[in-house]
Amino acid sequence: MKLSLVPFLVLSVFHLMGLAVEEETLRMLTKPLLIPALSWHYWQQTATPDRGLLIALFFSFLGDVFLMKSTSLFFLLGLGSFLAAQILYTLKMGERILKIRKDLLVAAFPLLGYASVLLYLLLPKLGMLMPAVLIYTFAICCFGILSITYWVQNPKKGQPIVAGSLLFVLSDSMLALNQFCFGSDFFGPGVMTTYLGAQYFIVTFFTRESIAE
Repeated sequence: MKLSLVPFLVLSVFHLMGLAVEEETLRMLTKPLLIPALSWHYWQQTATPDRGLLIALFFSFLGDVFLMKSTSLFFLLGLGSFLAAQILYTLKMGERILKIRKDLLVAAFPLLGYASVLLYLLLPKLGMLMPAVLIYTFAICCFGILSITYWVQNPKKGQPIVAGSLLFVLSDSMLALNQFCFGSDFFGPGVMTTYLGAQYFIVTFFTRESIAE
């Protein structure tokens, strides 16, 4: 294990412990440090860090901070920040896949089917937030489709990015269900566990890509 990864892992463990035991102070102190710690690990492991990835991580950091508040305004700001991150992740993956349309279709069917079921549950409860949630859902589906396509075309190299994108979808699904269907933290630490795993696998993929270049 790389030493530069230790701060991210330690902060993640403490943050998840704070969620599990409902220790608000520990949760609030650790959450804003998670993505900066992961960004530092990426910076240390790559000779030429990808600017687009660093900007995406910065928007993820903003999203984490905004979602520390539970109001509709901060939810929208957090959603907008993560939308920017998803767009950047999608653009980075779009640069990498081969131009084989059938692979895109293979990747699109299961993900869009899942998104359709989730939206069927969410739409009656979204109210004025419906346009923002639909746009974000489209963005994360694009990232997921491109990541699955890359994995289909590069089975070994694509494992981290497909794991990261699908964990992101799972994390955001649980967050949305918490926010709009259950009105409580029904999934508990599961949201942050899958989110941190997603960001770790995405950074791992781009780190390996940078080293291989």
